[in-house]
Amino acid sequence: MMKKFNYKFKSLTMRIWTTFTAIILIIILSISFFYLVAFKSISETNKTHDLKLSHDILLTGNNYTQPNRSDEQRNLKGSDYYIVNIDANKKVKIININKGHGMPPQSQDNVNSPFRINENNIKIWMATYITPGALYEKQVNASYNNTKFIFFISSIKYEDSGTSYLITYMPELKDKPLMYTVFCIGLLFIAIGFLCAKLVANYISKPLKELENYTIRISHKDWEEPIKVKNEDEIGRLANSMNMMQKELKRGDEEEKLFLQSISHDLKTPIMVIMSHAEAIIDGVYVESVEKNAEIIRDEALRLEKKVKQMLYLNTLDYVLENNFENIEINMQRLLYHITNRFEVVNSNIKWNLNIGEAVINGNADKVQVSIENILDNSLRYAKEKINVTLKKEGNFVVIEIYNDGPHIPEEHLSHIFDNFYKDKTGKFGLGLAICKKIINYYNGELEVTNRDVGVSFSIRYPL
Repeated sequence: MMKKFNYKFKSLTMRIWTTFTAIILIIILSISFFYLVAFKSISETNKTHDLKLSHDILLTGNNYTQPNRSDEQRNLKGSDYYIVNIDANKKVKIININKGHGMPPQSQDNVNSPFRINENNIKIWMATYITPGALYEKQVNASYNNTKFIFFISSIKYEDSGTSYLITYMPELKDKPLMYTVFCIGLLFIAIGFLCAKLVANYISKPLKELENYTIRISHKDWEEPIKVKNEDEIGRLANSMNMMQKELKRGDEEEKLFLQSISHDLKTPIMVIMSHAEAIIDGVYVESVEKNAEIIRDEALRLEKKVKQMLYLNTLDYVLENNFENIEINMQRLLYHITNRFEVVNSNIKWNLNIGEAVINGNADKVQVSIENILDNSLRYAKEKINVTLKKEGNFVVIEIYNDGPHIPEEHLSHIFDNFYKDKTGKFGLGLAICKKIINYYNGELEVTNRDVGVSFSIRYPL
């Protein structure tokens, strides 16, 4: 049961819902608290003002024996007034105007009293706030037995001997209906917020759940339908990115399948040739000499070795580049002369035009050499009469341009010839250009191919 609860709480829906609910609960409780505090402050100010006004009316009328009508007002509920007489011997006498002279009734017998305590004790307590001298509307806010009172004290002339004071008072009663109202409204808003949080959580998490299912489909190579999310926010952009990823993965998967089918044929062909000529030698049945059959076996074995080496080289290139800490200065002029001298002897019918300046870059010499050699090997394969090699500086880059006067590359293939599984016009798969691209990208360089009016140019840019 606990595991199930933990799983639900880990879900985004549950966390969003919980967070929203907690925020709404805090907001409602805060508003309720501040409202009650503000209401209490305003209510106390209004009650104090009305009680002072009632006290002023009594002082102005100078008639202290009239019945108390003030407590009929809502703000003055429970208010009353009485007279305190202090004789020459400082003996205090409480004169209750509305309830008989000097004999205050017990609150247990007084149905109008909001307290279950002796009212005489309260009045004597209030009288303790009388200070010597004349008083005029002295305001006191104090508590007695956990009940807060507001009262005003003024000196008056009364028929009895001694000094007399008029005290008008009012207890601060708790507004229970207001508390219940605020509590009920708070519960209502919490319930509404609870429901809204659930709806918002579901609204936010629904497309994410769809993306989760879509990701699982992609992991299973299910390329059937792209995900459709109508949102134009971050989730919508994420869905569009995943659709683009799905297209690229689908294309890569299809190319990989095609490559595996074709490369298996590309590898099987030299193996079949080697086996057939070897069997011919064993059986003594061959068209020409044993030496000629052996040469064919050797050539096919070299072709097979080259393809296997390229595949292994490409598969391990990322690891080799990342874990190779060799970073030396490479004299590009010397390196290019070294490479072109080796390639010139391959085909004596090709004219080589070299315009090689001076430049130095940092990197792994073997890897940079491989990236140039593969481009030259490709150019030499398709060149008709000439190859131009140029080395120059452009800004912060060294630019190597290799041109051959061979046929154009179809426009639809220009952006794919550096892919791992690109197939050339002869129907054979080559990995050399893909290896070049990976090495040059590792050194933050650029590799481009362009069809000229006659021939094709490859441009390699390495940072200085």
